[in-house]
Amino acid sequence: MTQSSTLNDLRAEWLALYNQRTTRSRMANEAAARSIAQSQRSRFNSAMPHPIYIDHGEGAHFVDIDKNHFLDCNAGWNAAFLGRGHPAITAAVGQAMSLLGAPGGSMHPSAKRDEFARLLCDRVRGAERVVFAPSGSEANTYALRLARSFTGKQTVIRMAGGYHGQHDALLGEQSSKAGTATGAQNNVITVPFNDLPAARAALDAHQGTTAALISEPMMTIPGAVHQRDHFLHDLRAITREYGVLFILDEVITGCRFAVGGASDYYDFEPADLVVMGKMLGGGLPTAAVVGRAAILEQPISASNTHAQNPVTLAAAVAALELSTADEHRRVALMGERLRSGLRATAADLPIPVQITGDGPCAGIHFTSDEVVDFTSAERANNELWRLLCVGIANNGLGLTSRTFGPTMAWTDTDVDYALGVFSATLKNIAHAAAESELTAR
Repeated sequence: MTQSSTLNDLRAEWLALYNQRTTRSRMANEAAARSIAQSQRSRFNSAMPHPIYIDHGEGAHFVDIDKNHFLDCNAGWNAAFLGRGHPAITAAVGQAMSLLGAPGGSMHPSAKRDEFARLLCDRVRGAERVVFAPSGSEANTYALRLARSFTGKQTVIRMAGGYHGQHDALLGEQSSKAGTATGAQNNVITVPFNDLPAARAALDAHQGTTAALISEPMMTIPGAVHQRDHFLHDLRAITREYGVLFILDEVITGCRFAVGGASDYYDFEPADLVVMGKMLGGGLPTAAVVGRAAILEQPISASNTHAQNPVTLAAAVAALELSTADEHRRVALMGERLRSGLRATAADLPIPVQITGDGPCAGIHFTSDEVVDFTSAERANNELWRLLCVGIANNGLGLTSRTFGPTMAWTDTDVDYALGVFSATLKNIAHAAAESELTAR
């Protein structure tokens, strides 16, 4: 990497290189604009001039249509936590497709469905029943219905900046509300993550009307904002105190921290409902709500043709079998090494940078404030973040979201490579930012 004198110089240099390296991706994106809506054409590539089109991949690596090689730092928001094209997943999918085809599974279930449900109930604390869904958005919709049906109450408390899919009532501040039903969020109360007094105040103010409190174990959209001071333990305790259901949304993090998810990793009393997805299907689309039998047996509408697809569930069983406790510990150790290396780099920079995250996850924030919630994350310098994304893409890191880190497909060599690229890119940005400030004076 060359060190340019100012941020404007650096931005121009890196964007020119990005455009030069990804010509075919740019052309493909321009062609896609004639048939695909902008909201889905490059959804998680907002920091880039255009998205990178993948040609093929294996394990922790992929190659784009311009033949550039990348280390996958996001794995599809954790959907590909096992890595791309894992042979065990490929074999399970092939066998299920040849034996069963790929019809919807609810009318004529396969034994794989039942095996998958048993595995989930064995792994996740407090899980007695499973409700299937084809994606995390539908699973969170079902969780909300289950909670309201079970309690007979309507109010839901959520964390500001949390992401819970596409249900009108659960869309957060960072999502467009265009086209949502009028009054869809009238019964939704928002409090800051890591702020137990605010959660208690909301429970007090809405005592007797609150069905559930929903939270991610780690804020993913703002960039790996992890719990402080045993926030999750205390959140679980006060929901019990107020007789409110605790919904733990692990769609993005579920089974990433540990075999049993976040309650296993952080060792707290199980939530009433746990919502899981992403890596649950080994890269194929599936999700589930698990929890207490009395809640899961509520007579809600939860029918869906593809929620019990036998091919997907065959992949899901294979994925769970591969996700051993030893593997999760190995990935968490790589995550800690990545964060430690990033913090060491940040400590020597002439501008403030905060490193967040836990387990296998990390986040980078250009700010002097400690990042503990959505508001503090939003105060970080977004332009420098966007520049970081372009800079590391030019050097072989595939990063399209603010929460990133190693997957089961990573090796120690991959961690070393990621640290080298991140460190060099951060140093270039920091020195250019400092020079820009001096020039402005």
